[in-house]
Amino acid sequence: MIRMRIGFLALALTVFGVGATSAETPSLETLLRAQAFNKEFEGFDYYRVIIEADQVQSDGTREVVAVASGRFLENVKRLKVLFLIVSDQVVGGQILEKEGLPPCAASSQPNGHSL
Repeated sequence: MIRMRIGFLALALTVFGVGATSAETPSLETLLRAQAFNKEFEGFDYYRVIIEADQVQSDGTREVVAVASGRFLENVKRLKVLFLIVSDQVVGGQILEKEGLPPCAASSQPNGHSL
């Protein structure tokens, strides 16, 4: 009787999209912001992320195409990136399109920081 109730509860939670990992797993947009885009758009007034494609591969990895665009003063920057995601980690990416602000010029004086 108890097994039947537990089984029914587990089935109900699955059907309604509630599970132990749903609250713990960040949304795809949150994941990409935290692991990729926040650094690229640091200092911007705002930026948005749109997921264009999300394909789960046979090995469990995900290929995600996302577009991020933001505004800094009167300038607009837009990136379209293909990401490879394993579990909740961005393990690779390739910029497909890049528009907007040019890269900052390197300073002629050393600033003591290395990349």
